Amino acid sequence: MNLMMLLEMAASGAADRVAIKSGTQELSYAELLGAAGRAASLYRQAGVERASILDVSSLAVPISLFGSAWAGLPFVPLNYRLTGDELDFLLDEVTPAYLVTDAERAAQLSSREGLAVVTRDEFLGVCGQGEVEELPWSMEGDDIAILLFTSGTTGKPKAAVLRQKHLVSYILGSLEFMSATEEEAVLISVPPYHIAGMAAILSSVFTCRRIVQLPNFTAAAWLDLAREEKV
Repeated sequence: MNLMMLLEMAASGAADRVAIKSGTQELSYAELLGAAGRAASLYRQAGVERASILDVSSLAVPISLFGSAWAGLPFVPLNYRLTGDELDFLLDEVTPAYLVTDAERAAQLSSREGLAVVTRDEFLGVCGQGEVEELPWSMEGDDIAILLFTSGTTGKPKAAVLRQKHLVSYILGSLEFMSATEEEAVLISVPPYHIAGMAAILSSVFTCRRIVQLPNFTAAAWLDLAREEKV
């Protein structure tokens, strides 16, 4: 089992339907599939062991999530609110990794050993165009799909391990494929490192529901975006 099964099905059944929208940027399911393939190639070429993101929600999150599954690597979204020793600890834990982050942090972390660091815009630019290599993805269910670190309030953060077979089985067993209409949308305002955000992406892709991202939550912004997108 592999998370890519969910995206491949969505791209086959609803290729032109909008998969995800973030601000003025959006991707169809076919475009998300292609971007994930290009991300997988980046990860393989970098020779890393994990694909990580240290940033707010953007198109880079689902691209990296599915691209890591395609490449056979764990996806590790990190808490972008952390600084100093707490962040250093997590970066040491994920190394060697391919890290997508904001421009300021990319400049700070570019020389850190074991990290292939790119900005969100650089990542989206490379993943948004070019050929997609016809490479197979692993169907080994015990492969790690996502690593989510705990808050560490009572000690050092520990990674919760979510395996391919558990996530895919949950989605296939609880939802109906392509059950959402083109008008349906879900507004994701939780950060990428939250399990609710990961679950919303996976369930929405399988049901072909449009994902609308709100990178920085405020009640007013949520209401405005919900009205605008008819969520």
